[in-house]
Amino acid sequence: MLSARPSAQRRQAVASESMWRFLASPAPVSLGEGNTPLLPVTPSIFLKDEGRNTGAGMLDRIASILVTIAKASGQKHITFSSDSDALAASLAVYAANAGLPCSITFSAEASDFDHIRATAAGATLLTPSPHTPVEATLSAEDIALATHLATHTIACEIAEQLQWKLPETLLIPGATPADLLHFEQSFDFLLQHNWTTSTRAPRCLAVHIAPASHTRSHAPARIAAQALQQLSDHVMVLEEDRVREALQRMAQTGWMLSPGAAAGFATAETLPANAAPIVLLEPRSALSAAHEIAQLLGIRRYPTRMPVGGIISPL
Repeated sequence: MLSARPSAQRRQAVASESMWRFLASPAPVSLGEGNTPLLPVTPSIFLKDEGRNTGAGMLDRIASILVTIAKASGQKHITFSSDSDALAASLAVYAANAGLPCSITFSAEASDFDHIRATAAGATLLTPSPHTPVEATLSAEDIALATHLATHTIACEIAEQLQWKLPETLLIPGATPADLLHFEQSFDFLLQHNWTTSTRAPRCLAVHIAPASHTRSHAPARIAAQALQQLSDHVMVLEEDRVREALQRMAQTGWMLSPGAAAGFATAETLPANAAPIVLLEPRSALSAAHEIAQLLGIRRYPTRMPVGGIISPL
């Protein structure tokens, strides 16, 4: 049973408070997640920087709620297996903070960043097997509800940071149809409870990247992105080349974005003037996506380094 729910009472912001000021829970497991800054990138585009969370991403919010669920329900051990390596790593960290042993599985594509976080937190790493699937202690219903509540806190913070007004457009990199629905429901909550002076909810758009067409290994991801766009006018799909250009251009002006946020920024530039103000959700820190950024931009760490004993010999 979930021990957290949306709070119907609007509270004043306090800089040291976490996202839990927007939820009602007697004993949250928190590392100060939430209250991430809303930064002006241009006069009409604001970046909601979820990379400022303890674990460098918005999934820390979900992990905080899930571990709160587990602890409140009396669970003595957390076992988690899903296709989200970043969520698994965050769960390992929050479980350690709550004093709960944690066992997780990672996919073969798990990043070094997530692997290091989970291992340093003391999690047990399980090897998935089709013959002996891992039995998770967190249900799909728990995860869906935690995702909805985490989305609610982001929506509340955006309204608060815009002086209780809502943006015209919210861009969410990598969002699923369920994610879009969660955000729409959260903004409707703010309107229904008179938390905002706005009269309508923002248009919520998912932003996805279509991998290069010549890369066979990424063909399924490209097909999935294009299928999403055909199903809904709330899904924007950008070609990888456009994302690369936006990523490099933003880096040269001092903004190091994750690939998803770079895709969102490129999308924001194509929207009409009446779509502003636009809030772009940065789902994770660029540092946590360093390997992907390096691959996308074709950057190697030592492009001109020569081996010892080359042209300039020790002799």
